[in-house]
Amino acid sequence: MLFCLLKTEIGNYDRKKWIVNLVLIMPILLEKERNMQHNDEIAGFSRKDEQLDIKDILFKILSKWYWFAICGFLGLSIGWVVNRYSLLIWQVETTIMVSDASKKPGIDNLFDRFSLAPKINLQNHIELLKSYSLNRMTIENLGWRTSWFAKGKFIDSEFYNNEPFSVVEPDGWVNPDNIQIYVSVLSDNLFEVKFDYQDSINGRLDLIRFKQECKLGIPVRSPQICFTLNKRNGSLRIGSNYYFKFNDANKFTLMYSGKANKLAVGLTDKTSEILKLTVRGTQPSREVDFLNELSNVYIQFGLREKNRTAENTVRFIESQLTGIADSLRITGQSFTNFRSDNQVINLSQEGSQILTKGSSLETEKAVLEMRLTYYQNLKNYITSSDLMKKAITPSIIGITDPSLNNMVMKLAELYSKREVLSFSAEDKNPAIIMINNEIFSTRNNLAENLNNLESDSKIQLENLKSRIIEISKIAEQLPQTEQQFINYKRRFDVNNELYTFLLTKKAEAAISKASSVADSQVIDKARIETASVVGPNTFLNLMIGLILGLGTPLVVILLIGFFNDTIKNREEVERSTNLPILGEIGHNRYDKEFVTIEHPRSEIAESFRGLRTNLQYILKGHDQNVIGIHSTIPGEGKSFISLNLATIIAMNDKKVLLVATDMRKPRLNALFDIDHKQTGLSTYLINRDSFDEVVRTTHVPNLSFVSSGPIPPNPSELLENGGFKRFIEEAKKVYDYVIIDNAPVPVVTDGLISARYCDANIFVVRQEYSHIAQVYYIDQLATKEMMPQVCLVINDVEIHGYGYRNKYGYGKYGYGKYGYGRYGYGRYGGYSGYYDDVQRLTRWEKFFKKFLKKIKK
Repeated sequence: MLFCLLKTEIGNYDRKKWIVNLVLIMPILLEKERNMQHNDEIAGFSRKDEQLDIKDILFKILSKWYWFAICGFLGLSIGWVVNRYSLLIWQVETTIMVSDASKKPGIDNLFDRFSLAPKINLQNHIELLKSYSLNRMTIENLGWRTSWFAKGKFIDSEFYNNEPFSVVEPDGWVNPDNIQIYVSVLSDNLFEVKFDYQDSINGRLDLIRFKQECKLGIPVRSPQICFTLNKRNGSLRIGSNYYFKFNDANKFTLMYSGKANKLAVGLTDKTSEILKLTVRGTQPSREVDFLNELSNVYIQFGLREKNRTAENTVRFIESQLTGIADSLRITGQSFTNFRSDNQVINLSQEGSQILTKGSSLETEKAVLEMRLTYYQNLKNYITSSDLMKKAITPSIIGITDPSLNNMVMKLAELYSKREVLSFSAEDKNPAIIMINNEIFSTRNNLAENLNNLESDSKIQLENLKSRIIEISKIAEQLPQTEQQFINYKRRFDVNNELYTFLLTKKAEAAISKASSVADSQVIDKARIETASVVGPNTFLNLMIGLILGLGTPLVVILLIGFFNDTIKNREEVERSTNLPILGEIGHNRYDKEFVTIEHPRSEIAESFRGLRTNLQYILKGHDQNVIGIHSTIPGEGKSFISLNLATIIAMNDKKVLLVATDMRKPRLNALFDIDHKQTGLSTYLINRDSFDEVVRTTHVPNLSFVSSGPIPPNPSELLENGGFKRFIEEAKKVYDYVIIDNAPVPVVTDGLISARYCDANIFVVRQEYSHIAQVYYIDQLATKEMMPQVCLVINDVEIHGYGYRNKYGYGKYGYGKYGYGRYGYGRYGGYSGYYDDVQRLTRWEKFFKKFLKKIKK
């Protein structure tokens, strides 16, 4: 059919008509597939698979499409409100270049030829920039003690660098943080201050409310808070309301460097040595100031670390020069006086040789003693990172041992690296543990090396002392005046050489410090002009709102479906039992009980006709049929099914007797408007009335009715006294069908008693009302053979415009308005072609048809 249709339309090549035909024919083919599944099911084939459950879930979701539309709209509206009233998020950036020529502070490329200079570690610099110490120093330098805000309708706006007042705190007074202090401008010089805070009074926390009118420049005092407001540049608008709070520097610091991670530091490229610092916030000017100050603090920190050794060297030399300068002055004065007093100008050749050799030995002795003192001090310095900062490099005092210099430099580097890591890591961090182990190993090696050097120096010193003694013995053979001259000259020359040596080293250290520059430098400073808006993300907020809006009803529907164990469709009943299902009765959309009489062309009337037809297979071979209608709980539609089933059978020219066996809560009596208090089944069972006296005719042709009669105290005993069996036998002689409306089975035993005399027992289960456990109960009744010929009917099945909620139900256009209409069999029955099947289109398909017709026009 589809092939012929497409072939015809392609031949005509009417594109619009071809699209219309394709849209219309696809739903018809899908419905034919459903009908094929129905036929296969009747023939004994089963097509159950997991896909059917997915379809059922999809149909449930589509049935609540309006909730998705409403919640989706609300979600988008919330996203729009968030975008509309959220503060703009600005991103500010700065870049810092870390030179690869960086060396350990104070090491002036001394060991480049040995490749001993430490290489730069950019990760250390990143951690240093994000450290608490540098960020805390930055916050303190900026002086962000207070934050001012203006009250708004929805959000409060913050001031930065344009605060209406300046706040002055008294010296030594510490105001509590994060208390909102409200300020209302009353006049140019008068304002009102109010705030609330908790204070401990007699060991109990009480809420203190403060409100006072104050003047500018006059302190505002309370037991806990004291400050003075001064007017800044600009005029104040009378009636304006502001509030401010004292900031906690610790929280501010943690906001940038802590878990909030407001400050981001990273490499511009994996191979580059340029660090990019990024900060996001609602006040771009504040973020610009923060980044620039942080860059300055970072550079000064590096420069300070780099100049530390030079400063230590200068301090060490100055401490040494103080004593040597005094000795040089004294020995110089003594030498000059001796020469004046004794008129000695030059020494003899032998005395000159002794003086030269003695002076050389004394100089070596002084240098060796200085080294020995350095070794002893260095042994104490290596035990602490703070003391290590005071140490000077061995080269300052002329020690050129590469091994010693390498270990001193390595230990200083490890201490510095551990200090940087301690800014952002705890002591139990694996990296710090590894550095501590390396420091321990390096420190032990250095201590062992220093012990050896100290021991060698002591041996050399003893050797020098013995050689000096020998020179002194030789000098004793000279004349006494020459001996004294040699001693004065020797002491003066030794002090002079030491003084000259230390002055040279001091000048070198001063030159090194003066010529030192920072290894890091700012490439691009943070500027307002380069700030960019990065939030709020309007599209993301809208999408989140839409997803949450659509997801909320979806989750609710799925949760309700998960926890709802009521019967949802025919497939669920089929999976729970092997009992035959005679049919499905649609939802009664009419305010009538006799729907088969008053609306014979409705879909629900057709569902009763289907039930009547399927009953013929169950009751095949019976001339007189007794049918029991049961339910497990009240409210499942048992009486409604009994009434309309009896009516639809009577409309087929069959004599039907409807019996109200529920003598406890009869409902059929009211539907037929019969006074059951006079005669009925109960009066027959007690032998007060005859069969003909209790049977009543109704307004439905071929349908008679027996009411329940007066409510007896013992309905179960009446049904078992033999009278009900006699009643059924008499009814079979007169009527083709006897339909018994029973009381709910699990509640009372009346239904089990009457079921013995029935040829078929139909249990009514109601969609979205009955529970699966009731189906299991009915299945057990059949398994235990407590009732003959048990079968099921599903009542109150909802039929939706987009298709069938149940697998085999009758749709709106199945046998309803277009089934037996004024134009014969189908509204378009007189026409040929595919329009014969258009009568079964659903509402969505009909919508597309109208839409495409508009396209044609």
